[in-house]
Amino acid sequence: MLLLGHDGDLQPGEPFHTDTMIVVSINRDTNTVSMISLPRDLYVFIPNWGMARLNLAWGYGESIGWTDGGWGMMRQTLLHNFGLEAHYYAMVDFEGFERIIDQVGGVTIAVDCPIQDLLCTGAACTDGIAGNETDDDYELFTLDVGVYDMDADMALWYARSRKNTIDFDRGRRQQQLLRAIWAETKSSGMI
Repeated sequence: MLLLGHDGDLQPGEPFHTDTMIVVSINRDTNTVSMISLPRDLYVFIPNWGMARLNLAWGYGESIGWTDGGWGMMRQTLLHNFGLEAHYYAMVDFEGFERIIDQVGGVTIAVDCPIQDLLCTGAACTDGIAGNETDDDYELFTLDVGVYDMDADMALWYARSRKNTIDFDRGRRQQQLLRAIWAETKSSGMI
């Protein structure tokens, strides 16, 4: 299964990036789950296009009307480059991710190294209208080592942050969030 997070609506002529790509393998015989994050900037061969960043495959497939659209192109790209045959996918945008976190009542995350990035703290950040923010609405924020109960906004910031870390760290944090979501759904009886 492929879990995807994207950065906006697919609009003609606008870029569409699947910046989070996590391959999930479920072994029913051993009741285990394995995950591997694919770096968004990984340079791969995209069929019918050539060499490009992996996070562009979905949007390209949609834009040219590839068989099964973006999903079809992503499947072919994964198969060609990694020999991975993905059978299913689930995709969310920022709002969908935040709804999931809200639905489980937040998540508890153990932060093992300080994360530093810009955080939207101004009035425009809470007006409910995305895109109203200016540079004055952001300030440098550091999340120190510790255990945190994160709401949806903080969990999204934690998942997306990349100012002082690399993409592999970002992938690790995203998997950590998925495990925390799983733990919350199990402990609350949702699953």
